Order: sequence, then structure tokens, then C-alpha cells
Amino acid sequence: MSGRFFLHMKIEIDFNDSEKSGIKKSFLFQVAQKTLAQKDFEFLKNKNISISFAMVTEKEIARLNAIYRRKKTATDVLSFCEYKNQKELNEAGDKNVYLGEVIVCYTYIKKFSKKEKKNSKQELAEIISHGMLHLLGLRHSQKMFEIQKEISLLCGNRDSK
Repeated sequence: MSGRFFLHMKIEIDFNDSEKSGIKKSFLFQVAQKTLAQKDFEFLKNKNISISFAMVTEKEIARLNAIYRRKKTATDVLSFCEYKNQKELNEAGDKNVYLGEVIVCYTYIKKFSKKEKKNSKQELAEIISHGMLHLLGLRHSQKMFEIQKEISLLCGNRDSK
């Protein structure tokens, strides 16, 4: 595992909950903070990080998925990155860094969790972290899946809302 470093960054979360999911901004902040605290992202320390999150309906995420991924189905998360890859992000000289937007369909996640008999809070934390890891330049890999799983265990317990 990649480990953690002490966080010296300011994190700003913009949250649009058009789905009226009941998810609190503090939960998103907790997942964002734990994800950014991974040693791989130490280059972001002393930066002001901004991330946008949106909770949308299945209909809306299916519409976006069709437009941007040419898949005519709903999905759990879509990420819209400000930087092409981790190298570009690392080389950004600005003190203020906007990572991009993570769009989540909580209804989709709840249905999946119920079907798979998973804890929906852990699944939500894992999916949010997954979306953030894409914003941070990671692609699907064992390393990415290990980080998001760790975050789900740290943030997805029943007491963290």
C-alpha cells in the first residue's frame, strides 16, 4: 500500500445534490481528505485543492454516460478531469488546483449494494474515492483498487455520514 503523509493542503468541496441523496458534504470531505492523504499525492501538499461533486439521478447519469462514454446505461460514477494525467497535475505550478468533477448516482450504488449484499456507505466511499483517483491521474490498476478499498474501509463505517 502506498501509505499516508501529513496533509498540509486546503480542500474545498463544491457539492450539488440534485438527487437529494441525503449524503452530507462532510462525508465527501472525509473521503476526499483520506484519498488525497495517500503518499502518491504528496506533491499536492501546500496546495489549495478544489473538487466538485454532484449527486444525480439514474436518468441523468445515463444521459451523461451516453454523451461522454457512448454507453446507453446508467453507471455509478463519472469523472471529468481538469488534468490529462498525474504528470501534468504534478507539473501544475499553481497554488490553487481544481481537480475536476465527480458525478455520482447514489441510487445506482444503493441498488448495486443491496444486490451484492454490500455495505452501501462503504460502496459509496469506494466509488467516490475511485472517481477522485481518476481526477488525480490514475487509471484502473491494482494500485488504484487497493487505495479505494482502503478508503472505503476508513470512511464507510456506519458512523461516518
